[in-house]
Amino acid sequence: MNGLASAGIEGAHDVVLALADDELCIGQNLAWWIAVGPFLEEDLALTSISQDELGHARALYGLLGDDIDALAYGRQPHEYRSAHLTELPCRVWGETLVRHFLYDTAETVRWAALADSSWEALGAVARRALAEERSHLRHASGLLSRLLRTGAGRSQLLPLFDQLGPMACELFELPPGCSADDLVAAGVMSRPVSDQRAEWQTMVDDAVAGAGYQPRWPDHTGPAPAAEGRAGRRSPHFAALHAEMVEVLSLDPSARW
Repeated sequence: MNGLASAGIEGAHDVVLALADDELCIGQNLAWWIAVGPFLEEDLALTSISQDELGHARALYGLLGDDIDALAYGRQPHEYRSAHLTELPCRVWGETLVRHFLYDTAETVRWAALADSSWEALGAVARRALAEERSHLRHASGLLSRLLRTGAGRSQLLPLFDQLGPMACELFELPPGCSADDLVAAGVMSRPVSDQRAEWQTMVDDAVAGAGYQPRWPDHTGPAPAAEGRAGRRSPHFAALHAEMVEVLSLDPSARW
């Protein structure tokens, strides 16, 4: 199977769009740290990760249409499907680090579930991205582990897991009208998103267990929580982020990625 139509279900388009929008927003937010990170090595690392995430967004948009600029920048706010976590500015470095860890842990799980997709082009993108995301996760995990060995690190970082962790759960929500069962049955993804989320939460729990901490996760045994971003409802931070994204394009509409 090589195309969207042959992927088996219409909802595959919306899932890929949501993933692309996540990558676009997180990449744009990480780019803010160029030259303002806490030390030079971190400036360079976050700049490189930002470029990777924007590259993943570009590859995913490329699966959905030929005009990548229009998909990335030309839609109305309600047409984006990004999770609200990715739209947060996170201008305090500790917030960026915790989101970086939560997001890239989620990414390793999400990409792995798409690596053998029956939509062959999506599987190829996922396999390339997964190799980069593993590097991102090593970076986030290494910093987090070192800082959690200190009292100051624990006091500043651990409360952020309770603040950002529940928001990060939306990364494993599907856009309205998408069926996890249909996606798995069609081979678009190998595992239901509920199983992916459970694996991700275990990975996060294990990462902070050594600090004697247990994040407070939402109860997923009942009805699924409203996925605001996936449904097209933008966070209060999206307008400013989008203005940054389209700044160059507004000056020169002929500019291309």
